[in-house]
Amino acid sequence: MPPSSVPWIGTGLTHQGQVRTSNQDTFSIDNQLGLWIVADGMGGHVGGNIASELAVASIMNHVRTSAQPWPFSGDLLQHATTVLSQAITAGRTAVQERIAVAPELRTMGTTVVAAWLCPIPTPSVAIAHVGDSRAYVIRDERLAALTTDHSLVQQLVNEGQITLEESWDHSKKNVLVRALGLNYPSTPDIALHPLGPQDIVLLCTAGITKMIAEEDIMSANLESRPSPEEACKRLITQANAAGGKDNTTVPLITPGTLP
Repeated sequence: MPPSSVPWIGTGLTHQGQVRTSNQDTFSIDNQLGLWIVADGMGGHVGGNIASELAVASIMNHVRTSAQPWPFSGDLLQHATTVLSQAITAGRTAVQERIAVAPELRTMGTTVVAAWLCPIPTPSVAIAHVGDSRAYVIRDERLAALTTDHSLVQQLVNEGQITLEESWDHSKKNVLVRALGLNYPSTPDIALHPLGPQDIVLLCTAGITKMIAEEDIMSANLESRPSPEEACKRLITQANAAGGKDNTTVPLITPGTLP
């Protein structure tokens, strides 16, 4: 991949939270490739950590070994869609192949959200996601969502059956309609987003977004500049202080200089 004149560097942290006895989240950072991935193993399901680890490793490996460099011309979104769709299929296949040899893991699954930097002709980021792990961009002291949850409550909100506020405490708020597993649709949503020179991309699992309001996510980042690691720590601390009911994982992708 050609070097970017305005590179972005990922920094991430994860925590099991205050309630769970294990951490089923997995994340991976490859700053040289410009690829950052987060996966949230299905909470309460046997093998959630296995599913998230398999998915992340397979997606990362597929992009590393089979992706062509970003083209200097042509349809960049189509290129991203092809590569990331194939990578997520590889992740789903890895999960399903493990289930085939270990049927006791048949209920396991995972979400995934991946960010892949496109440095040409001007910087942008391709976001691919399945499930309710999210991507945001922080620009001009504002937080904007780059993903829409693949969840039952989001579907109900979209259909006008419940309000956004009602979705926060809905009894079905943990039900996914897409995931990487045995019995779920797994088609990713993929989009390409232009990046301004000071934009920050944030990836996170539902342990963050179900515990912290978006305005508090924004505040944590503003108060912790210029330290991405401190911002990650602050977000996890706030999620735990709010109850820490789930595992929490948050990489921040910030403008920087590669070593």
